[in-house]
Amino acid sequence: MKRNILDEFGRLMIKEVFDNQYKFILNSVIDLSNTQGYENLFKNMSCVQKKEMENYTKEILKGVLFDFLRIFEENEQFKLVYDDGEKQINLNEISEMLKAEPIIENGWIERFSKEIKKDQL
Repeated sequence: MKRNILDEFGRLMIKEVFDNQYKFILNSVIDLSNTQGYENLFKNMSCVQKKEMENYTKEILKGVLFDFLRIFEENEQFKLVYDDGEKQINLNEISEMLKAEPIIENGWIERFSKEIKKDQL
């Protein structure tokens, strides 16, 4: 049950946070160069540069998730709680290292990201 709760939270976090942000950079260079505020960044970007930008964005998003979840590990006054109506379960207490859940091998990003899977095709 504990693993199911963590996986449910992980699926939601990856879908609503990671994938929602990562899919922006996966747009074509042409589309991105037409985005207001980014015209000059993407205007003459090569395929190699675009791939590097995608990898860079992925690493930034992984770091953000890690640091966000680290707040709950290192500050006891803040809690992520699963409430099923009968009991409350602190996610930090059921995970060995909550901050690493998204980024470890076979972690949430690898298992649940639809955008990473599309990117690897």
